[in-house]
Order: sequence, then structure tokens, then C-alpha cells
Amino acid sequence: MNGFVPTPEPVSRPLSRKRKREQRRMQRRRRALRWVFGSIFTMAVLIAALVTAGFATPWGRSIRLTAAETVITTRHAYLAHFLTTPAEYSQLWAALHQAPKNTNVPSYVHVVSDTTPSSPIEVLPLSGNGWNGYAMLVHNPKLVRLVTAHVHNGMGEYISDMVKHTGALAGTNASGFEDPKGAGWGGTPVGLVMTGGQVVQWPKGTNDWTTVGFTKDGVMVMGQYSVAQLQRMGVRDAMQFHPELVVDGKPMITSGTGGWGYDPRTAIGQRKDGTVIFIVINGRFKGGSGMGASQRQVQDEMLKLGAVNACAMDGGSSSVLYKDGEIVNSPSTTDPNHQRHLPDAWLVFPSAEAADAYGP
Repeated sequence: MNGFVPTPEPVSRPLSRKRKREQRRMQRRRRALRWVFGSIFTMAVLIAALVTAGFATPWGRSIRLTAAETVITTRHAYLAHFLTTPAEYSQLWAALHQAPKNTNVPSYVHVVSDTTPSSPIEVLPLSGNGWNGYAMLVHNPKLVRLVTAHVHNGMGEYISDMVKHTGALAGTNASGFEDPKGAGWGGTPVGLVMTGGQVVQWPKGTNDWTTVGFTKDGVMVMGQYSVAQLQRMGVRDAMQFHPELVVDGKPMITSGTGGWGYDPRTAIGQRKDGTVIFIVINGRFKGGSGMGASQRQVQDEMLKLGAVNACAMDGGSSSVLYKDGEIVNSPSTTDPNHQRHLPDAWLVFPSAEAADAYGP
């Protein structure tokens, strides 16, 4: 078996009974809030689709399927059956699970900024029909690292805490996470996780998740690879999500909206000069936005910003952009701290030396 065995997490002191009771109360409260708001959101989408569009007309069918795309990518995916025929549901599901294309280590990417510029991060406002958000440009890709959360009792970590204890400048969410009970604890990432060339979690073995990673030279790699292949390519940090948006400068979504409906979004990309592009988009009527953006709209923004390779990250309530001690966007989470507990995050360090000092 290839790869490295991750270093065990240091043993922490047992929680007091009072702290355990507080965590249980918080868990019950958040689960109830997520169920209520998730049900309201989903039912609103269903009712709007049924009342305003109907099932019969061509226009109504388009609205209905768009609503189904939005619902099928949430934890309430089963409700999409009420908006679709069995054949339509199968088509929507298949569209979400297409095999990725491999970039290998793209030879056309030449990292220009190998030193830390005076302003290593630029944040630009973005907006479109029904959505708004931000792009964060990191001109030196060697400042970007995947950082795993400190997980306690199955609970992940706020990105604000990850930034603070690592000394990073900024960050966005990365992996999705297992959430069988709907608690949103974020302690177990979905798919492969590598940091510093070491395997933290092995891939699930599915053929539709895209691996996104960075080599030690700061070049972004996307596609479907074994751990051994990633190590031979010199990949330092890697995780998995989908779908691919831009591969070798070409858009991957050329018809329709991309099959994911409209929601808050997070995506990562890279320019030919090595600049890393993060896009975080508001949605679910937070921050003056509408429902959110389609994956095609995110793809189009990536192309406008010069991305030659780009992939979606986890979205929905997990979409968050944190910089200079503040949450920049308007996350749609019901968490009282306005962010979710996450399994890992893409963080931006003040210098390559600082990133190297933190890394495993």
C-alpha cells in the first residue's frame, strides 16, 4: 500500500460533564434548526416550482427540473422525486456523477510570483443574476495549503479558528463531509485528504470525484489519480470534490446550467501565471443575494478571471470566505457563529516560509 500513515492526533483531556451537557444541548439545537430551515427551504422550492410553473408546459418543465437540481444536491435529495419522473431523476443523478478529466501537471502553468508580494491577496466583489459573492486572488500559489481541522468528538473546526491557530491570513472551505444524522459536525471529510505529501484519509474508491491538489512548485493538478500517481507527480496537498468546471482552458459545462441547480458556491482555480483563484458565492437569500449561482455561472466567472483549470468545492451552508479576522461573505448556515464546522480548509499563509513551517 502506498502513502504514509498519518500521525495520531495528540490525546486531549476528557471533557467535563458540564461541557458534555453543553455540547449535547448545542447539538440538539443545531439539528432542530437545520431540520426546520432545511424543510422550509426545500418546501418553498417545491411549492414555488409547482405553483408558478406546473408540470405540463415546456417552460414549467424547465423550472421544475431546475428546482429538482437544486434539491437533489442537498441532504433532502429524496424530495426531488416529487418533482421528477423516474427517468428524469436518473438523468439528473447521472449528470452529477460524471467521470473527471485529468490535467496531469500542466506544462503551460508557469508560476510567476515565487516570492511574497506586498499584497499577496486581492478580494474582488462579484455579482450576477440572482447572486453575489467574491473572488479571492492569491498571486503566489506556494502560500496556499490544505489544512485539516482539529477534530474533537466528531466535530470539525470553524475556519476562523483554523486561520487563527495556524497564523494564516485567509481561507475558504474545501472538502465536503459525512453527515449521516444531519448534525453538521463536519468531522469526517468525504474522499481523499493529503497534507504535506502524507495521506490523512484514503479515497473512497468512487469514479466521479475529482482530486484537486497542488505540487510543491505550486501547480494545481486535477483529475482522477491513485495516491501513488499523486506522489510521483510531487503533489503536496490534495482533496476531492466535484464537478470540474474548467480543464486545460476549456469549459466543462457547455449546455444547461450544470445540473446542480442554484445554491451558495465555493470553487478553486488557477491561472497560467500560477495565481490561485477562489470564488465564494452567497445564496439562499443571504447577503442580498437570491437563491445562488449555478455551476455554469461559477465556471463562467472562473473563465473571466483567467482560470485554465478550476473545480467546485463543497457549497451550500459550508461556503465561507474568511480574511483578516472577518467572514467576508454571508454564509447561509444556521450556526449562531455564522459558519460551519469543517473537516479542512484551503488556507493562505503570509509567506511560503510560514506555510512550510506549519506544514507536516
